[in-house]
Amino acid sequence: WKKTIYSAMALGVYDVSEETLAVDKKIIKVLAFVGIPTAFLLHGYVGFIFGAVKANPWWSTPLMPIIFLMSATVSGIALLLVSYVVMMKIKKAPIDQACLRSLSLWLMGFLTVNVVLEGLEVFTMFYEAEESWAMISQLISERITISYIGIQFISGAILPLFVLGIVEVIGLGGNEKTVLRFLASSLVLVGVFAMRWNVVIGGQLISKSLRGFASYTPPVFGINGLITSAVVMVLPFVILAVLMYLIPPWQEEPQAVRREPLSFGSRPRYAVG
Repeated sequence: WKKTIYSAMALGVYDVSEETLAVDKKIIKVLAFVGIPTAFLLHGYVGFIFGAVKANPWWSTPLMPIIFLMSATVSGIALLLVSYVVMMKIKKAPIDQACLRSLSLWLMGFLTVNVVLEGLEVFTMFYEAEESWAMISQLISERITISYIGIQFISGAILPLFVLGIVEVIGLGGNEKTVLRFLASSLVLVGVFAMRWNVVIGGQLISKSLRGFASYTPPVFGINGLITSAVVMVLPFVILAVLMYLIPPWQEEPQAVRREPLSFGSRPRYAVG
C-alpha cells in the first residue's frame, strides 16, 4: 500500500536523473512563489472580512487584515519551533541550536511588529475618540480584561519577548536555551489564540445599539461547541503525523557496521547495529 501511495504522489514518474531533479527544483521554486502569496492572501482576507464590518466598531479598522497576517506569521514560527523541539525529543535526536536560534530571532522580529500593530489599533481608537470608544474601553476594561490584557499582551507577547531577549543576552547552556525558547513559543501560541478569541467573541459581545453587552458561554456540544473545536484543533496534528510517517522530514542515519572480534580459526562475522 505504501508503494501505491508513493506511486500516486510521484505521478508515475520514477526518473531520478540529474536533469529530472533539476526540473523538479525549478518546479518547487515556482510552487513556493505561488504558495507563499496565496497564504498571505488567505490570512489577510480573514482580517479583511472583519475589518469590512462597519457596523461593529471593534472590527472596523484598516489594520485588521495586517494584524491577522502578522499574528498568523508569528503563530506559524512559534508552532514550528515547538513542533521541532517535541519531535527531536521523541526521536531522541540532538537539537540544532543554530536552527533554534534562527527561529527564535525571526519570532522576536515578527512578534515585535505584531505587538506594535495591535497597540496602534487601540491607540487609534483612543485618539479618534468616537462615540463607540466608550463601549470599546468598557469592553477592554471589564469584559475581556483577562484574555486581552493578561493573556494576549502580557503573557502572549511581552513576556515571550522578554524571555527570548534574555536567552540572547545571558550565556546559558543548550538545554536551558531550548527550554526557555520552547516555553516562550508556547506562550506566543496561547497569546495568538487569545487574540482570535478577543476579536471574534469580543466583537459579538458589543450590542448593535452600543448600549450594553451581550453574554456568551461556549456550548459543549454542537457545531460551535467545545468538542467540535477541540477536534478541529487536533485534526491538523493528525494530518501532520500521517504525512511525517509517509514522508519523513529528516534523513535517517545509515546503520553502522560493527565488527566482532575474531578468535583463531573463526570465520568473519558482521553485525549491523
